[in-house]
Amino acid sequence: MEAESDKISAYVVSSELLKSFEAAAKQYKVPVDLLLSIGWNESRLNNYDGKPNADNGFGMMNLVSNSTKTTLELASQITGIEIDKLKTDAESNINGAAAVIAQYQMELNPQLSESPTVSDWSNAIKKYFQSPNEELNNSYLEVVIGTLELINRNDNRVTIEDRILISPLAGLPVVTKIWKPAHSTNFETANRGRGSITSLVIHMMEGTYLGSISWAQQQHTGPSAAHYYVRSSDGEITHMVKDKDIAYHARSANSYTIGIEHEGKISEPAWLTTSMYNSSAKLAAELCYSYGIPVDRAHIKGHSEYPDQTHTDPGQYWDWTLYMRYVQSWYAEYVRYGN
Repeated sequence: MEAESDKISAYVVSSELLKSFEAAAKQYKVPVDLLLSIGWNESRLNNYDGKPNADNGFGMMNLVSNSTKTTLELASQITGIEIDKLKTDAESNINGAAAVIAQYQMELNPQLSESPTVSDWSNAIKKYFQSPNEELNNSYLEVVIGTLELINRNDNRVTIEDRILISPLAGLPVVTKIWKPAHSTNFETANRGRGSITSLVIHMMEGTYLGSISWAQQQHTGPSAAHYYVRSSDGEITHMVKDKDIAYHARSANSYTIGIEHEGKISEPAWLTTSMYNSSAKLAAELCYSYGIPVDRAHIKGHSEYPDQTHTDPGQYWDWTLYMRYVQSWYAEYVRYGN
């Protein structure tokens, strides 16, 4: 769903980059628009000069090497391309991702291993994302499929509209949350609801997901906790303070807000993954729908934008345009299916 207030711009895929996508698609028999969509959603087609993100993922296709996800190593194994080159060279990175996706398709849907229809690749797309949380895998699939409608061709020119378009799998969106209560000293028991919860506060943790959760579960001289915590790598959400209660997260704004913390540091933009933006926005849309919060920047603001604050989060690298487009798109789905 398009946000009505947004003026839509378009990213032009360079002819050289398009050739790399087309060559990889042809070699591994993967739909080229599927590769473009994944690259767009993982990095906005930015190779990041071989620098890793917070998940230790590399390149525009986010080939990952960590304890739970090894698409980088698998890509090297299949293609024979050295790992360092997969990290730094855009063409190699695209080839590696295409090879991994093709192998997943062969494992999961061998009868459709050469299908030109992207929806036939759904299981392979979810495995490429590879979260232990199936709801997050489905959310990733929704965004990848939705992006296909934003890819336009005119002669030899390919553009991708710079907006968010979500393709819901079925009905009202669902936000999966893990409940881990904060220490009782870090919030005030209350009975807030629609009318008394009027705004959302966007935070950066200035640390890791697990470390921040652990902190909120302990008693401190300066009590602090937010309602929700979102992980960078896959957008997993932990719920620590009930919405009705007043979490100590934004000083003078505590009484009327819900706080959403995001893994990372304001000085390190690599933490700001598409997965975290999308998952947080889906949560924000659900909260706005549930409590009648207007979906605009007057009511969804950074910690630093509220009165009487000493923090500067979420910082200069937080992409408010992208985030609000996600929120608006998910909110439209709540309105569509919730009425």
